[in-house]
Amino acid sequence: MKFKSSLKIALAALLFISLAGCTSKGENNSTPENENNEAEENTPCSVTGEITLDSINAYLNESADLGEGSVGNVVAVIPINHVDGPRNETNFYAFVNFKYKARNYIKYQITYLSCTCRSADVNYWQTAYVELTLPDSHNIDDAEVRYLSFDLDSAGHYLGGFWGDSNPTPAGATYEQYKEEYIPFFIDKPYSYISTLSVMEDIAAEDYSAGEGREGLTLDTFSGSSVSTNNIIRMLNALMEYHATDEYFAAE
Repeated sequence: MKFKSSLKIALAALLFISLAGCTSKGENNSTPENENNEAEENTPCSVTGEITLDSINAYLNESADLGEGSVGNVVAVIPINHVDGPRNETNFYAFVNFKYKARNYIKYQITYLSCTCRSADVNYWQTAYVELTLPDSHNIDDAEVRYLSFDLDSAGHYLGGFWGDSNPTPAGATYEQYKEEYIPFFIDKPYSYISTLSVMEDIAAEDYSAGEGREGLTLDTFSGSSVSTNNIIRMLNALMEYHATDEYFAAE
């Protein structure tokens, strides 16, 4: 399908970069010209010569001015399990294009493809700005969603996110409704809870309407708009899994 073309191009570019310097285990391609060449040492291969997401991510951060204490910030390609309206599952990739560790939380930007039912000329990817906590327990299950936005960051000074889905959706739900009703539901929710969710219907009605100002809110508002709602859940789960790889949680 046409909507997959941009993803394929991006991944092809990454793989081309990877293959350009990848050597199989035991293979020696050193020559007098490239011996002791830093670029040769910084290939995107694993120790077995296999191309993996870990080796690609290492290459992206180590072969340019990215990473902690550098000009840019850490980036990563991560897997995300996309679901469409008819509930067909598709293995996609998302791009974590920003990571910054604050005192007790980490700021992220994550770009992913949500709705896949649009024509290719408007099949934009969207970016979420997310803050995930670093719990005192060092247990990823206790990590919570501190902030979630598809526009302004938590300081209100910068546009950290971008809503790429239609507004309103074909079923009539507007981004403003997502922003005021659906997105706030996830604030302060721990990974131990978010990991139990796969689709919107997994959220209990009484849980969704719990809390000050949420009385009377119902998920029926987003009936027919399940692609956007469900893939916010999928995005949070994918990002939490990546969050768990931070060295902070190794001290658990």
